[in-house]
Amino acid sequence: MSVVIRGIVAVVFGTVVGGMILAAVEALGHRVYPPPPGMNPNDPESIRAAMAQLPMGALLFVLLAWAAGAVGGGWLAALIARRARVRLALLVGALLLAGGVFTLIQIPHPLWFQVVGVLVFLPAAYLGARVATGGGKG
Repeated sequence: MSVVIRGIVAVVFGTVVGGMILAAVEALGHRVYPPPPGMNPNDPESIRAAMAQLPMGALLFVLLAWAAGAVGGGWLAALIARRARVRLALLVGALLLAGGVFTLIQIPHPLWFQVVGVLVFLPAAYLGARVATGGGKG
């Protein structure tokens, strides 16, 4: 397999698996912190009202999910790639970040969450790459 194809495969698989990890941790968070009774996920006003009632732990669970997804996705991308491992892991982090920004645009979050949320993806993906490469350059 060529280096370019392998890099594309690394980014695609890293992004998909990172998204799956993210979704799984968020689902666990919803079990620990269920949405308020009567919240309609198809009604933006209902979602806004629910966000105002969420405990801090629920928001921290989402940040944990975003970080775990980026670490896992970055790790897998770096593991698959032959070259530019850290750069490809960061690309996975950037793609997951784009999804996080989309979520922040669609669903209102507290300002502190927005700031931390956009800052978590790239360092987490970098951490995943460093773990995959044994802390060496890649």
